[in-house]
Amino acid sequence: MLSASEQSNSPFTTSAFLDSRSSHAALSQALLELSHYESIQNGDLAAAAAAVTYSVVKNLGTTSCQTWLYTDDRSKFEAVAHYGAIASEHPNQTVPVINHPNYFQQLSQRGWLVINTGEALSSQTNDHLDHSQASENWPPYLLDQEQTITALIEIPIYYQNQIVGVLCCDHHHSPRVWQAAETTFMVMAANLISLAISQANYQQQARTLKKQKRQLTLEMIERQQAEQAWQEGQRFIQGMLDASTNILYVNDFASGTNYYVNGYMKTILGYSPEEIQQLGAQFLEQIAYTQKDIKAIHQARQQLAQSKSGDIVENEYRLQHKHGDWHWLLCRETIFQWNQDGTPLQLLGTATDITAHKEDAEVLQQQNQQLTALAMVDGLTQIANRRAFDEFLSNAWAARNHIPLTLILCDIDYFKLYNDTYGHQKGDECIKLVAQALQQSVKRQRDLVARYGGEEFAIVLPNTSLTGAKHVAQAIQTTVGELKIEHRLSTISNYLTISLGIATVASTVHGSPQELIAAADRGLYQAKSDGRARFSIGRIESYEN
Repeated sequence: MLSASEQSNSPFTTSAFLDSRSSHAALSQALLELSHYESIQNGDLAAAAAAVTYSVVKNLGTTSCQTWLYTDDRSKFEAVAHYGAIASEHPNQTVPVINHPNYFQQLSQRGWLVINTGEALSSQTNDHLDHSQASENWPPYLLDQEQTITALIEIPIYYQNQIVGVLCCDHHHSPRVWQAAETTFMVMAANLISLAISQANYQQQARTLKKQKRQLTLEMIERQQAEQAWQEGQRFIQGMLDASTNILYVNDFASGTNYYVNGYMKTILGYSPEEIQQLGAQFLEQIAYTQKDIKAIHQARQQLAQSKSGDIVENEYRLQHKHGDWHWLLCRETIFQWNQDGTPLQLLGTATDITAHKEDAEVLQQQNQQLTALAMVDGLTQIANRRAFDEFLSNAWAARNHIPLTLILCDIDYFKLYNDTYGHQKGDECIKLVAQALQQSVKRQRDLVARYGGEEFAIVLPNTSLTGAKHVAQAIQTTVGELKIEHRLSTISNYLTISLGIATVASTVHGSPQELIAAADRGLYQAKSDGRARFSIGRIESYEN
């Protein structure tokens, strides 16, 4: 319920209604004023519901108005806002859903409920109910007032194609017949509560995203440079955590002429409400950026033409600013008024500027690709790391090709002794030089050279037979030998040498990558046992190479 100070400052006055309660113009003006209420735009649901119920009572001159919403688990109906005669009688009232199954089943199946003076309980379909049915389907939160209420309007509140509550306006004692303009006003008011719910959920999602952002870890980033790049990428999604401003508009469905648009249209696209209305029929198509956007607008209209009461159609369009640039807008539209033949008459829509989100998403995608690439590179040698090797070999095997696949495992001979002799700095330099030599020896782009761990390297050669693998191994030994890296304490040479194990399968249809790795490892062990500075073949018994 609004406080005394809020009531005194509110644009919704009793006098504005008293002279012309049924005036469509007066109610439209009241709706425009209500749409500017700050709580509707910023997602303060309790304040928004209070503003709407207050506006309904003051502008329709009814006894009271209430906003009821399902609880999160949908087990209860809960009063969010009351205004009028019964506001003080039922504070914090809740209605268990399980106690009134007929009412809540009817609520999910019908549209809005309108009861005029002298009518039996009736729905939008004008199906009259007898008194026994009335007691079962009458709004349970009004059961205590059933004998004194003479007229009633109950409008479902929809969010994401689901009824989440109702806006109820009731009149006591004196006779009353609801006018079409009053019913339309109630439907629009319920849609404004739906808008407030949407904004409240957006704010909650933004807080959740912000919390999740703080919990992100750096598990996949192995170097400081990658960590800094990741942090820079997070700054781009900070914009998505900011609350967006919405355009609210009402259009004639058949012609596309605008009846109302709020002031945020000028903020986002540079057009005043008067300029939008001067554009006349199909104003959206006139400011659409491309033919593709016009086609998307027409597709959305086709969906709306086939929609049911409460359905919401979402679409994204690019619309051109008055001064030439363009904006991405996320539009959510629903039909809130229908012709007598059941065709759509007017639609209510909201538009959110998502241009920054679109740009951020594109930049973030590019940076994520860069981060993924960094996570697959060995920090010392700048060749593929163990993670990249595992993924490459797994993908090559998963192809299930009837072609050979070869793996070569390489190990620097007596590397611990080299480190002890020349120091770890020289050891790191040695590993980098060997990595470069391996890259030079493997000519094909489809092959992979990776640091397997420590001083050990792995080379994956798709579509390579054992004969071809031997040529590659010889080329590797030659290139490493040409480096002339001194290793004076080696027992087999005055220069650094390398041992290699080769394993080849004729097909990857059967078996597993682990068997290929194990065979190459056996070959490497054999090469070391035979005196090092050579290569040896590790065979898999289940394959014929």
